[in-house]
Amino acid sequence: MTRFCKLFFTGTVFLLLMSFSAFPQDAATTAKIKYHTEKVKNYLDKNNALLPYYAINTDGISIYASAQNKLKNIPEFHLNWDQVAAFNVFLKTSNSATALEVYRSGKFVGTFSTSKNSPSTMVNQIFIPETKLLKGYKIAIDAGHTAGDMETGGIEQKCLKFNCDSLKGLKSPIAISEGMLTFATATLLKKKLEAEGAEVFMTRKFDGGSAFGVPFETWLKKKHIDSLFAAGVITSKQKNILLNPKTSKRDKFRFVFKDLELQKRAEIINNFHPDLTIIIHYNVDETNTGWTKPANKNFNMTFVGGAFMKNDLSSPEKRFEFLRLLVSEDLERSIALSSAMVKSFEKNLNVKTATYSDAKYLIQGCLSTNEIGVYCRNLQLTRYVHGPLVYGETLYQDNINECVLLNKECDKTKNERVQQVAESYFQGILNYTKEKMELR
Repeated sequence: MTRFCKLFFTGTVFLLLMSFSAFPQDAATTAKIKYHTEKVKNYLDKNNALLPYYAINTDGISIYASAQNKLKNIPEFHLNWDQVAAFNVFLKTSNSATALEVYRSGKFVGTFSTSKNSPSTMVNQIFIPETKLLKGYKIAIDAGHTAGDMETGGIEQKCLKFNCDSLKGLKSPIAISEGMLTFATATLLKKKLEAEGAEVFMTRKFDGGSAFGVPFETWLKKKHIDSLFAAGVITSKQKNILLNPKTSKRDKFRFVFKDLELQKRAEIINNFHPDLTIIIHYNVDETNTGWTKPANKNFNMTFVGGAFMKNDLSSPEKRFEFLRLLVSEDLERSIALSSAMVKSFEKNLNVKTATYSDAKYLIQGCLSTNEIGVYCRNLQLTRYVHGPLVYGETLYQDNINECVLLNKECDKTKNERVQQVAESYFQGILNYTKEKMELR
């Protein structure tokens, strides 16, 4: 059995074990405790600092708002073991706001039913392809960043500008905006997926657009800011920052727009209820300070949720997402999807997969999984997007060879290297869904 099959099979078995176990109750409960405790240790708790916020024992799973509340045994939310499977069905069929509201209520009312009409059948719903390989699948694509030009790329600090350098082998200047690359990749991938019958949703509808449906410059207009404040989307402090003429656009982007826009991406993805979410990014060498010249490193990697640190459970929203990753199969399926994806990256792009020691942020902010090139990382989207996801970081834009290839063509959908990246994502999705069907 492949490593992918073992991972997928293990998660499915434990969902069934929660309700259909043939083991004696004590043995079944012990197995559940062990499985979820190890899941926290291996994937969710980066520095062994989260114990004050949760308890996993014979009574089920409890989440606490503080260490003091845990000492007093005052849980913020509790699930009995016989509620876990039904809670997973609820997570799959509810929007984020409803799920968070139930979490805030402190309890979940529901158990797993084995009746013919039970919604539990949705937990392991089988999508049977017809003539097209992805018929029945709903796939969300998030094209990272927002820049549709170099100026906005500079505001985002997600662009590269290299001068000609005969010593480095650069015969022409380089100007690359990551937001343009990701949108072109997403556009190409969408066409490929739809050709195979998938229903596809993109968080950004046009090059230079944001999840709000408008470019950053339009979002900054006073009339728009006033409406956001009136709707309660931004606070008075945020409004003052945005309307202050002395505040640079870069700071307005960094301190207000960026987080709000990422929240919007997660919201609209979750409202779509995708079977898979593909988050597209291109990487750079972290040691190439300032990114003003080309470098030599080049790797692929992927991220999934997890690796929470000391202060990462500071709000009910974050504690709810920790619980979701703990009790659902979202993390296991994300690892399986990401594993299929990173293998496709290496095969189709001829770029090596990053190991744990190939970047400082992997060591400092991530937990490695059992799959090479797949790392748990508590990014805003890996935390808040529900369901199986892959956060892809293909190749290094500032690599001496890659920057030349990526710089070609004004229309990046015609860029050969971008086309290869889109094909890599496509093949990774096909490989994941194929193995999933074979396992079933």
